[in-house]
Amino acid sequence: MSRSLSLRVAVAAAAAVAVACGARAQDGGAIRHRFIASDFMHSALHHVDQTAPSNNWTLKLPEIAFDLQLIGNNRLLCNRSKGYDVYDLTTRERVETFESEELRGTVRTVRRRADGRTFFGAQSGTVYEADAQGRLAATYAMPQGVKYVRVMRFTSRGTLLIAAEDGAYEVSLEGGLEPERRLVRKYALPRPRNAYMALVAPDGNLLLTGGYAKGLFTFSPSGELLKDTVLTQPEGLHNYFYAGFQILRNGHVVMANWTGHNAKDFKPGLKVVELDAAHNIVWSWNEDYGGTVNQVLVLDGLDLSVLHDDESGVLGPARR
Repeated sequence: MSRSLSLRVAVAAAAAVAVACGARAQDGGAIRHRFIASDFMHSALHHVDQTAPSNNWTLKLPEIAFDLQLIGNNRLLCNRSKGYDVYDLTTRERVETFESEELRGTVRTVRRRADGRTFFGAQSGTVYEADAQGRLAATYAMPQGVKYVRVMRFTSRGTLLIAAEDGAYEVSLEGGLEPERRLVRKYALPRPRNAYMALVAPDGNLLLTGGYAKGLFTFSPSGELLKDTVLTQPEGLHNYFYAGFQILRNGHVVMANWTGHNAKDFKPGLKVVELDAAHNIVWSWNEDYGGTVNQVLVLDGLDLSVLHDDESGVLGPARR
């Protein structure tokens, strides 16, 4: 066996042991998180508190939530096909709903800005803007290649990252531009199979989940592919569709491995994983009731009273 192959086998074995036995935090204790998982199969949200399981709850939604955002006052913004819903995380009551026929019923992603504006990304590739009063104020046609949109995120440069069918597109929302002139840069999947989400990490590289490509891809700022991470799952479990993710303050990545539309389509696999800087699995969550997770939001250490975004790569209070 070659040295490089031996190393890969050892890493895979270590990852499986970490999953089976419970990974350890840097202080020597087991890693525990408080997080919200969006469950595609059951159209639900699961709040999981591993430090106090009595705080766990499940909330049934009227539609599947593809995107989640903490918007302050202990409230959570979730997209719906024609707009969004807002939920109070204490009472779990829906406190606000916005819907518009102009959004065509294909909204997959939604982002609230610090000035109160809300942006919607439609699966067809159009971005809509609503003002702070909830009135649609602008429509932005995207370049022709932006198709089958999943999740969009703003960058610290003021541009927008859109994960589409074959990769991530960085686009400008400057007024008056023709669609093709909006493209700043494209990050092309080496295996184009339904890209889900992209973020510019604090080191300037771009992370992109590849959907059915079953890869977490790292690109340089210029668009060069630097790393292609495919998880080693324990025996009997599978990679299926790499979906939403979050970069933690310690540089780790927590990522959802979506595992099917319904019971007939289901393929068992770790639902949520945490990867260290070398992209080895150091924590996972795989409870049966979690269904199939497409988005995850780790709440550890966050101030839920303020609006959060991940323009800087790491989720934190939005800049005003």
